[in-house]
Amino acid sequence: MHVPAKLTPDTSADTRELTLRLLVLALPIIAMMVSRMLMGFIDFWMVSYLGTTAQAAISPATMLVFTAACLGMGIANAVQTFVSQADGRGTPRECGIYAWQTVHIAWLSALAISPLVLSTPAWYGWIARFAHHDPDMAQMEIAYTRIALWSVPFAVLSMGFNSFFMGIQRPRVALVAVVASLVVNAGGNYVLIFGKLGFPDMGIAGAAVATVIGWAVRAVILAGAMLLPEFHERYNTRRLPSWSGHRLRGMLRVGGPTSLQWLMDIGSWLVFLAVIMPPLGVNAVAASNIGLQFMHLSFMPAIGIGTALCSQVGFAIGERRPDRAELQSRVAMRITGLFMGAVGVLFVLAGEPLIRLFSADPQVIQAGRLVLIGAAVFQVFDAMSITYMNALRGAGDTRWPAVVVFACCWGIFVGGGVLASRMFPELGVLGPWGMCAAYIIVLGMALRRRWKSGRWQAMRLFTGGPSVVAD
Repeated sequence: MHVPAKLTPDTSADTRELTLRLLVLALPIIAMMVSRMLMGFIDFWMVSYLGTTAQAAISPATMLVFTAACLGMGIANAVQTFVSQADGRGTPRECGIYAWQTVHIAWLSALAISPLVLSTPAWYGWIARFAHHDPDMAQMEIAYTRIALWSVPFAVLSMGFNSFFMGIQRPRVALVAVVASLVVNAGGNYVLIFGKLGFPDMGIAGAAVATVIGWAVRAVILAGAMLLPEFHERYNTRRLPSWSGHRLRGMLRVGGPTSLQWLMDIGSWLVFLAVIMPPLGVNAVAASNIGLQFMHLSFMPAIGIGTALCSQVGFAIGERRPDRAELQSRVAMRITGLFMGAVGVLFVLAGEPLIRLFSADPQVIQAGRLVLIGAAVFQVFDAMSITYMNALRGAGDTRWPAVVVFACCWGIFVGGGVLASRMFPELGVLGPWGMCAAYIIVLGMALRRRWKSGRWQAMRLFTGGPSVVAD
């Protein structure tokens, strides 16, 4: 039987110190997450000027592209776990080698998405007909998707390089890259969606082109930063891509379940927006899309805290200090729970004014207000899910969470959502969004239980003593 290590007492001094350390590490990550959220937010806001149909089309299409990127990005995300633990165990020159393996994942992702790009009208058209999309909405979705899919390899590169900087606890570099990509994306949207500065008026397709350029800029900045002397001297970052089979297998072992978990999670939201909501009408889809934009304001900062926690947990485990990892997770949960709980209160009290920022349509406003009330119900449980998911990822425990996410996503969220929208359409948006709340509540409780069980303490990513890495 596995017996968890004895924990360091949770004194007020320990808590204050760890809270400060977590916030110092997390604030640049939060700023990065908010900046990344703003990229999607600006896309949605600018496309909204094209009308309600475009407003309904942009989120399903964006989510589908992100779903296509999930497999590669999830594997690349494992760089953070390996880098943080290698740094903690005193083998920092392993870190650069792991980061550069991302290049191989990216070109494999480019090969995988090529057939999807070439056949977008056929397969997306089938999805749109199956889900009863408005024909104009479907055409806009296809126009966006067939271009935005080319952002996938750049997104994979960005994730791997970003994870390197998260793993060594240098998030400011990643923040600079994401802010630069945000500026490029916003400017590209302006000139390409509306045809400014002599560029053609491309509509929603212009937003897709700007997205590809934004991700490419981010990848280039991160790669350039890795080559700087300050990182090479400690982390061996100028050892450019060479295939390392055992490292890639390790990344696949840890990141593969994360990829599938993201695929199931984002895929379920895609089904939610593209299949479950459309039978309730364009207004219901638009209201749900608006609600999601505001939910980003809640969970993106929490993901920033969780990302910082992942690095701290990985470093603590590299130092063989599971007691420290346990204490850090409690501190993170207090911060995310308080923040997301406060946002939930805001959703209830100011739901209608928030929705009015995006739409003047009375039906969209009414449905959107109900969406935000539904979202308020699960905010604290979402904080729980984000915190313990990242703590487990820092420990390398990714398989069990992936199985639980799959069961909850598709059993409760998608299955229950389909039943609610088909059998109880009179409930409107409350039916599917009620199932969403049930899914997140169950998931948060399950992940908390897994972390509290202490099983993650028996996991080992590295065996033996520190290895010697050639320059």
